[in-house]
Amino acid sequence: MSTNDDSLLSAAVTAFLGWPTAKMPLADENAVADLARTNSVDADALLARVYDAIAASDNLAISDLSTYSDGGASTYKSRLGAARPDLSSAAIDALASRWFFRLRWLGIESGVDAPRYFVRYGGEGATPIPVALYRRRTADGAVVDEVLKDVGEWRPDTRRQIHNSFAFSLESDLEEVTAAEAAEFEEMVRAREYVPFRSTASPR
Repeated sequence: MSTNDDSLLSAAVTAFLGWPTAKMPLADENAVADLARTNSVDADALLARVYDAIAASDNLAISDLSTYSDGGASTYKSRLGAARPDLSSAAIDALASRWFFRLRWLGIESGVDAPRYFVRYGGEGATPIPVALYRRRTADGAVVDEVLKDVGEWRPDTRRQIHNSFAFSLESDLEEVTAAEAAEFEEMVRAREYVPFRSTASPR
């Protein structure tokens, strides 16, 4: 690939991820299409190269990153830069931001989708009772926030409760829970009986 091709790829990566202005990594295929059209190149081919760069980012060896004082951020960028010297420093920063966002916020490592769950508590008394369940997952590389409406029925989190819990953490009334607690809540929904989680319930 020529230098111009490499520069276009780097621009496409940053546009796709919304770097550095987006509050969280995006998956903006339209931005890549617009860039391709402006530069008179095939949009599908450019998007495929973007996904190839993302795959390279996801497939880096990372088992030792937690041993570094900065959480491995600089080491990760150095390794990615060595693996993909065709990418600009801005593209490397964008991919690193995406990778650490997925790992730390979404619990996704090496492409494994691990949803995160959140509950809102209600009721009175010393032991809180969960009354609503939310989850954050990814679909085709995009963040999907949902709220449980009934057993097995997840709907979009149109009120952006999860997003706001991160953006305004001090004001949020959501608390993260484990997958086991989420499953426990779904059983409460099935039984139409809301009680404290077993891990927090007072001994009988």
